[in-house]
Amino acid sequence: MFIATLAVVTMTQAAPAPSPLFGAFKAACFDIDKFDGVGKAATAAGWTEVAEADADSRVTAIVAKGRDAMRKAEPQAKVSGQMFRQRFDGRDVWLATSRIETSKGGWANGCRAYDLDAPAAPPRETLDGWVGTAPTSVQANDAASKRRWEPWQPGVSLEITYVPRGHPLGASYGIQGLILVSQSIGGF
Repeated sequence: MFIATLAVVTMTQAAPAPSPLFGAFKAACFDIDKFDGVGKAATAAGWTEVAEADADSRVTAIVAKGRDAMRKAEPQAKVSGQMFRQRFDGRDVWLATSRIETSKGGWANGCRAYDLDAPAAPPRETLDGWVGTAPTSVQANDAASKRRWEPWQPGVSLEITYVPRGHPLGASYGIQGLILVSQSIGGF
């Protein structure tokens, strides 16, 4: 009985982060449901705020598509957010935060890290170990994958997506590399 209990406790404890990016992402984005503290948490985790105009054009295009889609769906919505940068493994990684408040009182907070030049996804066992549990859903298309944990913590979901360079999904959605997403919605 003790050994079985020990095995369950060991499996649920999170393993070390696959790279420093994961720790910096978690420090900034774990509490995305409390949006007012995300910018301060990002700065404390080593992210440097930058103007969107100074960010990688691939990231600003992705952010603009999301913003435009929201404005079409909810023209009265209030949209806010920040852009940050940090270097990991010799690459610039971008962190985009967003908050959408609808005219009917609904809200959605997001925090996304874009490592668009990541050469490979961390092994799934490493990701699952870092989160501390298996994902609630997995989608895969050849070497592209999306792993989702819902919840990551109460009220907050996590997605980790990897799309290799030149993959058809990347071409159709304008994404490539490693993307970490923390989201929270409410007010409805």
